[in-house]
Amino acid sequence: MNKLVFIVEDNPVHQKMLQVHFEENMGNYVVKTFANPEDMFAHLKEKPFAIVLDHFFGNHPKTGLEYLKELKKSHPSIPVIYYTTLTEARVRDAVMALGVEQFIAKDSASFVRLRTALDVLVEKSSKKGFFKKLFGG
Repeated sequence: MNKLVFIVEDNPVHQKMLQVHFEENMGNYVVKTFANPEDMFAHLKEKPFAIVLDHFFGNHPKTGLEYLKELKKSHPSIPVIYYTTLTEARVRDAVMALGVEQFIAKDSASFVRLRTALDVLVEKSSKKGFFKKLFGG
């Protein structure tokens, strides 16, 4: 069964590259892309398996960190992978303190790290489902 992943990235080239990477190269994923988090929030009822969230959004006054705070308040159980060009420790620490699954810097190896992060989420999800069935939780 394919898992729904939301990608929130304002760069259309990055959006398309990520979508192709997830759907064609990784398989088992269906991707919905959004140029800004406001649009993504309107689709959360679709219950994405995970969200890949960028930090900067062009002309929007808020950063990904501010949207992440909103997202964690309203939908704390949705795993988020923070995907950004920033490498500053203070940003990484603030993001990690909010409970993201991974903080991934955009570079030549970021697609590999994204794949690994999603593989880890799939493994966690399957273990949770196994124990839920085993113990009736």
